[in-house]
Amino acid sequence: MRVTRILDLIVIVLLGVVLLMPRPDVTVKAALKLPAERRERVAELQARLVAQPDAVEPAIELANIYLDGHRPDWALATVGSILPAHEGDFRLHHLRAIAYADRFESAPAFEAASRALLLCEQGDPEVGHPCSDADRGRLHLLNSTLHSVAGIDMRKNPVLAKERIMESLHPVFVPRNKTGTQVKARPPTPPGTPTPAPPPAK
Repeated sequence: MRVTRILDLIVIVLLGVVLLMPRPDVTVKAALKLPAERRERVAELQARLVAQPDAVEPAIELANIYLDGHRPDWALATVGSILPAHEGDFRLHHLRAIAYADRFESAPAFEAASRALLLCEQGDPEVGHPCSDADRGRLHLLNSTLHSVAGIDMRKNPVLAKERIMESLHPVFVPRNKTGTQVKARPPTPPGTPTPAPPPAK
């Protein structure tokens, strides 16, 4: 009986080694590609959120770090866990919009950006964080940009999405003609210059 039990333990140990030890051909990569000090900051913020699950500031900072590390899913999970308790904070919806855009989900990104802009425009300090002029400007730009791609599947049609985004981000968009070359934009007309008369009809 004792020999059988020893053999069972040896089998269990061998199975653990086989299953848990990485194979030689496996490349281990960091889940969050950030400097070591920022990964340490992630651990600190996660500990704070464990102690205070509805704390807004550490959640926002943590979500921003996740976005910098190209982990929009983690950012959405972080923001989503405290959003029901802070629905009026435009910053949470702003982060959701960026995370959805990073996932190439244009429709929910535009919905979140519109909600963030609406809360910012309302400007109720009792409901959420005060919205500054700089915040308002960023939200207007983000909202107009996402509006231009709200009906586009960015994963299936990335070229069209990129063109729409470029149109929204640049005040003067220079389109391409049928040959693929850029059309030269006309210089702006100085104020007070009379409009030239159209050429006479032949």
